[in-house]
Amino acid sequence: MKSSPTATTISDQSGVSETTAASAREARLFASLDRSAFTKRHSWLYVVLNLVHLTDGFDILMVGVVLPGIIATFKLTASQAGFFASSVFLGMTVGAVTITYVADRVGRKKAMLYCVTSYAIFTLIAAFAWSYESIVVLRLLQGIGLGAEVPLVLTYLLEFVPVRHRGVLAAGTISLWQFAGLLAALVAILVIPAFTWRGMFVVAAIPALIFIVAFAYLPESIRFLVHRDKVDEAEAIVRRFSSVDPDTVANSSLVKEVIVETGLRDILRGRYLPRTLGVWIMSITWAMAFFGLVAWLPSILIRMGFTAVHSFAYTAAIVGAGAVGDFLCGWCMDYLGRRRTTSTCFFLGGISMIAWGFQTTSSGILLFGMLTAFFGTGGVAGCMFTYICELYPTQFRATGSGIATAWQRIGGIIAPSVLGVVIAANGSTFDSFLVLGIILLIGGVAAVALMYETKGKTLEEIAAHLAG
Repeated sequence: MKSSPTATTISDQSGVSETTAASAREARLFASLDRSAFTKRHSWLYVVLNLVHLTDGFDILMVGVVLPGIIATFKLTASQAGFFASSVFLGMTVGAVTITYVADRVGRKKAMLYCVTSYAIFTLIAAFAWSYESIVVLRLLQGIGLGAEVPLVLTYLLEFVPVRHRGVLAAGTISLWQFAGLLAALVAILVIPAFTWRGMFVVAAIPALIFIVAFAYLPESIRFLVHRDKVDEAEAIVRRFSSVDPDTVANSSLVKEVIVETGLRDILRGRYLPRTLGVWIMSITWAMAFFGLVAWLPSILIRMGFTAVHSFAYTAAIVGAGAVGDFLCGWCMDYLGRRRTTSTCFFLGGISMIAWGFQTTSSGILLFGMLTAFFGTGGVAGCMFTYICELYPTQFRATGSGIATAWQRIGGIIAPSVLGVVIAANGSTFDSFLVLGIILLIGGVAAVALMYETKGKTLEEIAAHLAG
């Protein structure tokens, strides 16, 4: 298989007499990997990936706990503090597009190693920032690696794991990322009083530097290797990971490979166009709701009459509900399908968000906050990230996922500012919940109208159908 075209597939129940020996060999490797049980080597790979991914979430979501100390140290104005909080998203937008593009050319593993090493080093340097300007620049540079890591880790994971486990495993990974926000708050209780905000950057950097050593021992993506004509290397990896011997895969169950000339520009053409528009709309709407709550929820709760301590406790409970919803809804999509589960989560999240704005009692605020997080910001995430990384063919899977993720970073930049304007305009907390609820409902409409069902399909089958 050459590196320029996309390898896609169609069903071939009459045998593989018309396929070349090379294509049949590649098809057996994919079938072996897709039908395998979840082996011990899969488990090792999954643990390492999740530990690396946890450091990404910790570095991003710790901004809320370090910001007060940074404001005090550098005597920042409100606008300077806001720009510092947004600087990581600016870097993440750049990284999500550029490094994922590189990953489709040099490999998922090499790009991931660069990402994690990069943000770990800049995180460590940020602990010694000497001015406002320096920490903004370091946070922006840190964001480049952070922004590429999310789509890359899921691209790498989904190209390895058996088809029937893709949804729940991807959702578990995203759930752990959201859990990192709660972990950062708990670590801050111990670290900041003793070592100030600078200690949090050190704590964030050291695990990432350790975990990249373990990640270096993981193999390159099998599908990327096949795409680059390194079939012997790919077969050796398949035989280590899969419980299904490729030689035992029956000819009648193989797929026939068809070479279809496609390029990155094709994500905005033909059958890919509505799917790409759908993931972009879902990405920005989910991100505006998620990052809007991350930035403003404690402040909104304080405006509603809660003490700072109670607002942090409620925020922690709501974030925890989102992480649980992420995993459970991801498990559901392997049974109900991606489109049905994602759209349901968007709609229930949007309705819960609006209902949340009507609540005046502590129990009501907590209940609807947890429901909103469970479905809207948590449940949607596990489904959406899985779907995005399934949608595109191997040759530009990382890039397509990265561009979609860039829209999430744009949402992370826009949402805090939009909510700030809404709150400043009339001081109504209900309007904040109404705006975010409507945004989630828009995402639900996009899911119903524009998603392509990928449940139970191999990555090659998905690419075959969408490439036409």
